[in-house]
Amino acid sequence: MKGLLSYYESDSWLHRRNPVLKLLSLGLVVLAATLAYDPWTPLALLLLVVAAELLLGRVPLRAYAGFVLLLTLVGAIGFVSANAFFYTPAEGQPVTVLWRIGSARVTAEGLRMGLTLTLRMLAISMCSVVLVTTTDPTDLVLSLIQQARFPYRLGYGVLVAYRFVPLWQSELETIRAAHRIRGVGENKSLRGRWEQLRRYALPLLASAIRKAERVSVAMDSKAFGALPQRTYYRRLQVGLADWSMLLATGVITVLVLLGLAHFGLLAGFGAVPPA
Repeated sequence: MKGLLSYYESDSWLHRRNPVLKLLSLGLVVLAATLAYDPWTPLALLLLVVAAELLLGRVPLRAYAGFVLLLTLVGAIGFVSANAFFYTPAEGQPVTVLWRIGSARVTAEGLRMGLTLTLRMLAISMCSVVLVTTTDPTDLVLSLIQQARFPYRLGYGVLVAYRFVPLWQSELETIRAAHRIRGVGENKSLRGRWEQLRRYALPLLASAIRKAERVSVAMDSKAFGALPQRTYYRRLQVGLADWSMLLATGVITVLVLLGLAHFGLLAGFGAVPPA
């Protein structure tokens, strides 16, 4: 599946790990980043996750650089700028005004909070990047069904929907090429964009309905869902290396938090800061 972010085929250590255990390991990092209210904790976790992606996943930076840059831009525009101007400290809390014009002001505390939220978003998003780029979608669904006892009917639906996305992208390109051949150009204006959306929506919807009907007929012909249990051509296993990954992730995360606390950089962890 080609796009801004997709699975990167490789034979790395992370690629060989069980998807459910990988998901749990990344969940520990996400939990630690979510509970952090200082910029240092998400920054340290972000660097560790990026290092794991590069060294253990062997996924080059170019595979997800566009996604990370987009999130950084969104965070800079949204979190940093909004908190810099509109951050309201608690009663009695000192405020350091860096710049003021009229009633508008930029505070150091607001910038710190905006930076913290941006780094937290990047750390959590980078965990998603590791999961997506190093985990085959089919393996993820199979592991959820076999190890996490996810209902196989629902799991199959999720997998089919995921597989349909690149098909819709291909259909869209075909429709756009057909329109250009017939002399229907693409207008960059807002009204032109709306007209393009109307022209593309109907054939895309018709194509999606046809594909869904074919899948449903194929499922019915094979009696999919007739029995509470089913057999699998390939079964995923959980090995010692998978449990070691989960344990190592937990230990490293705790060590990072303890190290930051030792140097006085872990502030307000797990506590909602005063508004």
